[in-house]
Amino acid sequence: MPSAPPQVQPGSKYGVPGITQRFEQPDTTQDSITTLNQSANVPWNNVFPLQKTDVVHWWELAITWTNVYVLGTEVVALSPYAPYNILQNFSLQMQGQYKPIDVLSGFDAALFQMYRPMRGSAQMAAQTIMGTNAPPTTGYANAATPQANLVATPNQTATTTPVTMIFEVPGCLWFDQYWDLAEDGTVLAPPISAYVSPQYMGGGERIVTPRTQFAPVFASNFDLGPLGITTAGTVTSTSSSVLVDVRRVGVYASTDPSEMPPVFNWQYQRRARQIPIGAQTKIDLPITDYGQILSIFVRMFDPGTGGAAGSAISITNVSKAQVLYGSNLPRFDESGSAGSVLNATPYAMQKRFFDQHGFLPPVGTLIWDLALTDTGGYITNSKALNTLTNANVKVHIEFVAAPTSQAYASLGLESLVFVSNQ
Repeated sequence: MPSAPPQVQPGSKYGVPGITQRFEQPDTTQDSITTLNQSANVPWNNVFPLQKTDVVHWWELAITWTNVYVLGTEVVALSPYAPYNILQNFSLQMQGQYKPIDVLSGFDAALFQMYRPMRGSAQMAAQTIMGTNAPPTTGYANAATPQANLVATPNQTATTTPVTMIFEVPGCLWFDQYWDLAEDGTVLAPPISAYVSPQYMGGGERIVTPRTQFAPVFASNFDLGPLGITTAGTVTSTSSSVLVDVRRVGVYASTDPSEMPPVFNWQYQRRARQIPIGAQTKIDLPITDYGQILSIFVRMFDPGTGGAAGSAISITNVSKAQVLYGSNLPRFDESGSAGSVLNATPYAMQKRFFDQHGFLPPVGTLIWDLALTDTGGYITNSKALNTLTNANVKVHIEFVAAPTSQAYASLGLESLVFVSNQ
């Protein structure tokens, strides 16, 4: 009997010229205008569910903030997180799956995007569209070293000059070397290069909708909006708004599984949550997400210092920073005496991140990137901390002086979370 023809594996033809048809095009929401409130968040209500066709790698939200006001006796100042914290409570609601992005501040979304862009080299110094490179003078371990500054410096007078920023909403992540793992950590196959895992929009009729609120014209502190109130008073007039357009980047669907991108039992996710850290010199930030942790950041803010609008907690106030797992085994241990520069925190953390990405973390931020290799600059999950196989994963921080009782940290986690095949 003649032998059966060999079976073509799903995804085996994906990326082949002439077979894979890519697209970049507008999505459902275009020219969406929201008028800002002077003192309260405004929900983004005029947004439509995303298209339910094809395979999407990521979406882009082009946001233009037009900031117009005339002050009376009130005094405001530009937040160090401006203009990106014009977004508040930002997420992508995805029916039947985890939220690919879920953060309280647009600044955290921008921070993820700076060191893990969807397009370009993993080692690119920073996306120019996300800000300038003019260094702040305070808040860093070494103010003499040029620092990355996310601030795009909008005009703070009565003006119609807009500030535009583009947020990426990831549906997956490209891995130069991806190890496919079972839920228990067992290696299922040799490493490959692949997107993990693209969002198949068709067939399931899932409702997928971006959700966010827009910060007020004048926020009560620097973390809650681009302009923080430093001295209370009166405002003569305001007329500020946000314009949003949504785009999608992906490939056209095919009825042939071999021509479609492979799907894995892992979904890419960016998440940040707020944890109180006030009035303590030693804190533990538990990492409770279940999956492969690709990167971790801790952004620290204290509304009770620096005046009425609060301030970021300088990392010069950090005497120890550790990423621990199991019975307090250190994955990263940034600690040491003040005279030992190589071991002392935050210098070791900053040097490692600078070597990886070519820029330093923003003010008040500690970052550990476990996905970017030390040599070659490619993305892999081979060094990820798998919380499904490692218990008690946490970040331990010790301060020189305790922050006030109002202080908190934004704990950002980039991970692969386990799901059933989509």
